[in-house]
Amino acid sequence: RNNDWYALGYEDGLAGRPSGPASGPERYCPTGVAEPELTQYRLGREAGLGAYCTPHNAFELGKGGSRYQGVCNGAVETGFLRAYHQGKQIHDVETQIRRLDTILIVNESERDRLDHSILQRRTQLAEARLGAGVPETLRAELRELEATAEMVEAEIDALRAALREHHAQLGLLRQEAVPGGAAVT
Repeated sequence: RNNDWYALGYEDGLAGRPSGPASGPERYCPTGVAEPELTQYRLGREAGLGAYCTPHNAFELGKGGSRYQGVCNGAVETGFLRAYHQGKQIHDVETQIRRLDTILIVNESERDRLDHSILQRRTQLAEARLGAGVPETLRAELRELEATAEMVEAEIDALRAALREHHAQLGLLRQEAVPGGAAVT
């Protein structure tokens, strides 16, 4: 009962928390909240939602990958959702770029490993030619390694092309996200 109910409501609104038994004023006072405190909480929550339900905040929430819990209302929500989806698109493309970068690193590492193995087999083949003869298994291993290396190289090329496309898409999304085409970081 000694809580600042307006401040608690404001914090909940500003955080975009939905109202309800698990997330409303009841969580601060499980035994129940009296009407004067509840009124102060509601007033604070509405003020907090006023700060939360802005297009700028929506964009930042979407860009950060945060979840929107449907707390804004009416025409305010329409603008909020538009900005949120713009930010979310940027977040999704950035996430995809990070995922592709990781896959590219793995593939480049595999290509390097294959190149090393191919070099070893070629050296073994050259040494075998000087000796008693070249085992067919060595030739087969080399052919298999070279075929695998070609597939990995093709995958690397495809990943690089996808990354270029995603970076271009990200640039366009950033330009479109702000009126006047100012870049968004």
